[in-house]
Parts: sequence; C-alpha cells; structure tokens
Amino acid sequence: MTLSFYEERLLQRDKVIIYMLLGTVMILIAGLREIGLPDTEAYETMYYSGSKSITEKLVEPSFIFIRNILQSFHLGINALFLVYAFISIPLRLTAIWKISNFPLLTLSLYISYYYQMHDVIQIRCAVASALFLLALYYRLEHKNYYSLLCILCGWIFHFSAIVGLVIFILDNKPLKSWQSTLLYLIIPIGIIFSIGAFDITQFIPAELGGDKLQVYRELKDKGIEGDLEGIPFYMNPAILMNICLFYGCIFFHQILSECNKYFPICLKIMGVAFFCKFSLENLSSVLASRLFEYFDVISIFLWTMVVCVFYPRVVGKVIVNFASTVRFILSALIFVLGLGFNH
Repeated sequence: MTLSFYEERLLQRDKVIIYMLLGTVMILIAGLREIGLPDTEAYETMYYSGSKSITEKLVEPSFIFIRNILQSFHLGINALFLVYAFISIPLRLTAIWKISNFPLLTLSLYISYYYQMHDVIQIRCAVASALFLLALYYRLEHKNYYSLLCILCGWIFHFSAIVGLVIFILDNKPLKSWQSTLLYLIIPIGIIFSIGAFDITQFIPAELGGDKLQVYRELKDKGIEGDLEGIPFYMNPAILMNICLFYGCIFFHQILSECNKYFPICLKIMGVAFFCKFSLENLSSVLASRLFEYFDVISIFLWTMVVCVFYPRVVGKVIVNFASTVRFILSALIFVLGLGFNH
C-alpha cells in the first residue's frame, strides 16, 4: 500500500523488480503453507488417497494429472500447492500489469482479499480466475483467439470457468440508460429469486452442463453443501463493500468511462457476478459463491479505477487503501476464526 503512493514516480525497471519480488513472496507463502489452514486437509486427502465421495465427480483432470506427476517423484502435498501457486500468481500478476494503470495499488487490493481466498485456499479457482483476467485483456485488445484459449485452459483447471465465455457477449461501450437501470436492479431482483426459491438452472439440459449441476443438487440434498457454503452475503464484509463499490461505479459511470477505457466491461462483469451470487443460491450456495468469486475478482480493477473520481488523486488512493485495509483485516479474521470454513 505504501508503494502505491509512489508507483507513478518509480522507474519502470524498479517497478518491475519490486513487482517480481512481491510475486515471489506470494508464491512462497501460498506454496509452503502448513496443513490445517482452510481447504488444506481436503486437498491432502485428495492428493494422497483420492476421494470416493460425491465430490470426486467435481475434480478436474488437470488436478489428477498434476497429482500423478508429483507422486511419481514421491513429492508431498506442498509440492502441489507450489505448482498451483507457480501457475496462478504469475498469470494474475501479468493480467494486473496489463490492465491496471496502478498495478501496485491493484496488487494491494488483490492481496487484501482474493489472494487469501484463491491462491491460499481455493487453488484450482485461483488458476481459473487468473486465466479469466488474461482472457478479458485479450478480449479488450481484440485478440479473441487468445481470449478463448485462456477460458478453455481455465476450464481445464476448474469446470465452472467455462462461464467466462460470457465476455464474448459483453461489449466495452459506455453504459446506456437502460443498461445502468438494469445494473441497479440486478441485486434486488436476484434477492427476490433467492427468497422465492426459484432454481433457474433446472431447465438446462444435461448435454449443456445439466449433469454437473445435478451433482451440486445432490450435495445440497445430502446435506454435504452445508459444510462448504460459507457465511451469508449479509455477514460477509468483502461482499458488502463490493456492493457499495458496484452502486458507486454505476452512479459515476460517465466519469469513470472517461478515465479508464476498460471500465464499462468491468462494471458489466461485476453485474454478472452479483447475478450469479443471488440467482443460483437455490441450486447451490457453493456454486453461487464460486461463480460470484470467479467474476467478482474484477472488483480489484474497479476499486483502483474509482481513484479517478477524487481530486487530488492522492485522496482517492488513501480512501481505496483504507478500504483495502478493512477488507484485509476482516477477511483475515474470518479465515483465522474459521467462520464459514468449517470443512
């Protein structure tokens, strides 16, 4: 956060060196963490003996492939964590460097929540979401083949990443009045869907992924999902802060569209994230949360972009870094206390 106040004055060479050093530290922390932290025991079981439970159906072939290679060299569970960290973190840092005007500020925002959530806990989601950010960059640069390749590679690491194809039906044009109205309504409409217990995915045929969705229904029916779903959104400080960010961005969308050429599509993707979060709750709270986090990672760029609303700009950096600090402390307390991570 301190470096974010000076990054505009740093030489490009120095900024690159600092960036690479920070990335190295992030890889080591994620890869060398001890067993007992959230998700580590589950991965340990999957790594050494595999799982014969219903959740085995949700494990991607890439995980099995990496696991088999590492076990052939008689390497332990931390080798698996390191491999995933070596893949996800450099990819994400590359995407942040390419998209953000303030990469160090964006990196601090990423560390404050999603580094903990993805790279340190949900390692398969980490790779998928990193590839999604790269896919978004290539999409905005009109390199659609590279973008599609990133989404497909993400799908190999996490099946749900195929939803990233939505970026091909979203444009980067400034919001029209009806679009801003729709974005305003996404969260209240989604909450109505959730309260009304309406599962919109029941009409999806098996050939288009309905069979995978059925697995999530079985998890819910068997009560397994209850140990995985985490805390409700209204008790999650990171989600509540991002709701405030979302509505603030809609309100100032004209100013922000002029400040950053990537803003319109980032805001639309945030809308997709909230739609997934609330409209899929009745199918599976786990799936709704996973898809929300997959798309909501875009919020690290939106937080950075809102700096442009303030004058002088340093005021915006102070406010954004304060938000980053709050997100970090509250989410760290959630992880340390084990709230919502009982598995």
